[in-house]
Amino acid sequence: MNQIDDFTDTPISQLDDSISQTKSRGIVRLMLFLLLFIGVTLGSFAVWFYWGQLPPTTFDPQTITITPGERPVAIAEDLAAAGVVRSEYVLLLILRFIEDPTAVKASTYEFTEAVSAFAVARQLVTGDFDSNLVALTFVEGETATTYGIQAAEQLPNVERDRWNELTTDQEGRLFPNTYRVPPEFTTTDLIQLLQTEHETVLAELYALYPSDLATSTVVTLASIVEREANTPESMRTVAGILLNRLAIGMPLQADATIEYVLEDPLHELPPGQLAVALREVESPYNTYKNLGLPPTPIANPGRQALAAILNPVKSDYLYYITGRDGDFYYATTYAQHQRNIETHLR
Repeated sequence: MNQIDDFTDTPISQLDDSISQTKSRGIVRLMLFLLLFIGVTLGSFAVWFYWGQLPPTTFDPQTITITPGERPVAIAEDLAAAGVVRSEYVLLLILRFIEDPTAVKASTYEFTEAVSAFAVARQLVTGDFDSNLVALTFVEGETATTYGIQAAEQLPNVERDRWNELTTDQEGRLFPNTYRVPPEFTTTDLIQLLQTEHETVLAELYALYPSDLATSTVVTLASIVEREANTPESMRTVAGILLNRLAIGMPLQADATIEYVLEDPLHELPPGQLAVALREVESPYNTYKNLGLPPTPIANPGRQALAAILNPVKSDYLYYITGRDGDFYYATTYAQHQRNIETHLR
């Protein structure tokens, strides 16, 4: 009874203070625990990161090839597996948060000595290539055959006949770019490199400009745009015109598709347009006489031409010409088109 009496006699305010003090002590202990946990975690991370960025203790010289479009995760895995860095995760963190992973240059790298992960990352983004690499520049709008001639002249293991055999159905799918490759690259190696880059760029553009157009349609139209237009703006406008023509069942009427089966290039023919007789050439590539797309792409388009098809200028135009001054002139009717020809070509 005395205990009860003692409890009953305790003022309510004192009970509240006691409960508050107990809660406060609990909160303080929790905060101290969290701070300790965070401190230990950060400390452990710092130790792990410091260890991971150090040069490897054992090292053998390595030659590593990074292909176009290769993901940073895969690059880090390859370099760690080869013993170039201690930790793939540390290298990946450096690439993602200190360097720019999109700046990593596709090429072949020689790692001749053990260096830190920071130095490796810097080498990847600055493009510190093997000095023995061969630089090949493939220009937009050229054919697969032209690329083969160029490659065979610069790489001893590339054979023109083998190149032509392997690229028979690859017109339009060999991405034009500057590549740095080992001098021992073979025909197959180089073709695969150009094909991979094409697929990578096309996937990026589809993600940027979603479209229901089939890739074969995009590539074929882009190859025409690459040959018919000469600036990003004209490419997008001509792309819209070609799509307009297809939509209404009008022939594409592209001089460049006829040039693909001629021996003489367009610039050696009458300026501004093909001779009327040449437009009577019997060929599935004659888009004056045949509706729809030509059987294959007519060249290898670059990024801007591919993007133009996926993101064209929407207009009512159905005709275009390149004037004597190099500018483009557009028309919605054939009569307007004829006036443009009289004014800007004759």
